[in-house]
Amino acid sequence: MQNTANIEQIILENLRQLPLEKQQEVLDFTEFLRQKLVSKIIKSQLSLREIAAMPLAERHQYLAQFIPQTADDFLTNPELTEFSVLDTEDWELEHD
Repeated sequence: MQNTANIEQIILENLRQLPLEKQQEVLDFTEFLRQKLVSKIIKSQLSLREIAAMPLAERHQYLAQFIPQTADDFLTNPELTEFSVLDTEDWELEHD
């Protein structure tokens, strides 16, 4: 089995040899495949209620797939980690 880099390289080489209208067909086809995959992923996602109803071990196994993206979000999205974005009025003491 070929690795991803080899497949991408072969596809690019083949694509460059095609006329423009055939390149457009390839683009349309890849967009179709991508959309089909996205639809499948959306259909396979469970609601929070469904996740909460799972046995604990099954719930942990299901949620484990989201950990890498969540960690990446915390590394790349400053609104998730910088407390300066919080409204300071929310933190005023009642008896000041």
